[in-house]
Amino acid sequence: MKHEYTLFKRYKDTKNHKGVTWFFYYYDQNGNRIARSTGKSLKSEGEEIAKAFIKESTATTMTLSEYTQTFYKWGECLWIKRQLAKGKQFSKAMAHLRRSHLDTYILPKFGDRLVSSLNQVEIENWLVDLHSSTTNKALSNQTKNHILYTFRIILREAQRESLIEYNCLANIESLAVQAKSRDTFTRKELKKLFPSDREALINIWKGEEYAYFFFILATTGMRRGEARALQWKHLIKGRGHEGVVIEQAIKNDDSLGDTKTGKPRVVILNKRGEELLKKWEEESPFTKLEDFIFFGSNAKRPIMGKTLQSHFKKAIENAKIKTKGRNLVIHSFRHTYNTLLRPVLPIDILQETTGHSSDSMTDHYTHSTILDSFNHIATHQEAFDNLF
Repeated sequence: MKHEYTLFKRYKDTKNHKGVTWFFYYYDQNGNRIARSTGKSLKSEGEEIAKAFIKESTATTMTLSEYTQTFYKWGECLWIKRQLAKGKQFSKAMAHLRRSHLDTYILPKFGDRLVSSLNQVEIENWLVDLHSSTTNKALSNQTKNHILYTFRIILREAQRESLIEYNCLANIESLAVQAKSRDTFTRKELKKLFPSDREALINIWKGEEYAYFFFILATTGMRRGEARALQWKHLIKGRGHEGVVIEQAIKNDDSLGDTKTGKPRVVILNKRGEELLKKWEEESPFTKLEDFIFFGSNAKRPIMGKTLQSHFKKAIENAKIKTKGRNLVIHSFRHTYNTLLRPVLPIDILQETTGHSSDSMTDHYTHSTILDSFNHIATHQEAFDNLF
């Protein structure tokens, strides 16, 4: 069915042009042009009948691939534009992730299906058995739930547009997720990963940039994306102390965006961290204020996430850290930072450093400038210096 029509009128009394009835032409699935009466004598009413008929026909002939041509595509998707217009948060990175769900998993299975033919049982069975498209390993329930939510939004929008009468995914229950807690490093393990001897440190991490990156990560509690987004302009000096302003982060799609909370914060560098960054500034080919401290192929591209993951795994092996039965990941440095400093820092200082503040604590510090906040944190320099 071509989703178009041409309106025309016919008369019962053709000679005197009396007794008008509006008709419309449409095309069936074989390309045949067919005339159909609206049964209405007013053109406006005839148009409504024709539009309703074509819309209903569209629902029964449109495939999922056709319907989702621009869905989740940034700058094109009408659903995203509507969310943003309503003041709801929906980032470019999230759009990229949900479009990836659509292209990688949903469309290969259901793309050729009519939107109106999709059903709950078939989708639910497919979801339970879903495997990774690259490793062929079963996807985690958490990932499956994300894919389900991506699919549900699409069908909810199709229902809103009257392409389907009922969203078959509206009442599907999410799969149970058993969160795998991240383990922390011991102080002894941190010393193995970051030996005081510079040559030994670089040998563990197989490169200065990686050694310095992960040391800063481990001693500031930053998220990986926040550390990747650091530029030389973010270094800050207070009353005899140095630190870093965290106001942006690299997202999953490697775009530059806000921090997870959307708010800037500061972290203090311990003495060794100051020394390593100073050394790196002397050796780095890119030291302009807008250059990334930890750069990728050039000064304007951040260090790659996959590269960091590879060096992290190698460093764990080189330092002979036992991993059996443990979930040690890059984010474990942030967990370790919180765990080791929690007994020795006031809770407000720790929360101000990590960005994990309660509403009341956030309100407490809204009057502070970045420098005020930094100097407040810096009064506890000794705790940061003795982290490990």
